Amino acid sequence: MDFDRYWRDVREEVAAADQDWDRQARDEVVEANGGRWRIDWVRFSSVRDSLVWGWHAVPLSPSPNGACMLWLPGYSYGTPPPDPTCLIPGASTLCINVHGLRPDEPYINPAGKNDYILQDIDNPVTYIMRSVVQHCLRALHVAAALPEVNAARIVVGGMSQGGALAIMSAANSVVPKACFADMPFLSDIETAVRSSSSPVYKAIRHRMRVAPAAADGILATLSLFDPVRHAPRVVVPTCLSAGGRDPSVKPAGVEMVFCALGTEIKHYEFYPNAGHVFLPEMNRTHTEWVARHVLEEKEI
Repeated sequence: MDFDRYWRDVREEVAAADQDWDRQARDEVVEANGGRWRIDWVRFSSVRDSLVWGWHAVPLSPSPNGACMLWLPGYSYGTPPPDPTCLIPGASTLCINVHGLRPDEPYINPAGKNDYILQDIDNPVTYIMRSVVQHCLRALHVAAALPEVNAARIVVGGMSQGGALAIMSAANSVVPKACFADMPFLSDIETAVRSSSSPVYKAIRHRMRVAPAAADGILATLSLFDPVRHAPRVVVPTCLSAGGRDPSVKPAGVEMVFCALGTEIKHYEFYPNAGHVFLPEMNRTHTEWVARHVLEEKEI
């Protein structure tokens, strides 16, 4: 399938979706990273008449600066909680559940137990990851409409699956002004399917073994979502990271994404002793880059 046409169709479907959204106030306050946030729930319409839920962390202190990070989830049916991983002092965070579940759905990795990576993988038009990316693109427009947010100060980020979604979102939307992709999943997908010890990739290998006639089609579908192929279209400041002991996302794949990025303002952080885990240093890098490349708009 033609890559450019596929993603043009993805964007057109997002543009044609209903643009409504609303917010539910919650009696919840979170303190982290030296700041305080009020947590609201947000829901919005997306492609194929679906309803997407998320939470929005509105800064109470320090003073709001209008920035907003769309934080995208890792491989899970659940929703990441508002915690030090995804909160930047002074900025708001919008985090969504890409499966249409409510924001309080437990954030548990289903790999090896209840995988969704193979859902409709034989048809790239109905493949689950297409809708997942489209929900992310819709979420960027919702972020821009939030009254606390300056639409010129939106960033997109995530780790693992969220990192891959961040790359794809930055490649297919003009809304984000920076991108953070920590240990991005699906990078250099053909190599990852062969060599990664991730249960997700093991599930893919198993499907290809039991249905060898479908193997080429499975790889062709997955290749549409390889961050390496999307990277040349990412033209905003971008941070990537990789872990030297990561069993799921190999540094070589992340480095291929980094080299392919279309932006000259980019940074790659290698953590030699890190596995597939989020590190506090990542949030500090995100915070610094929001200050340098989003709040200082002259550098965009």
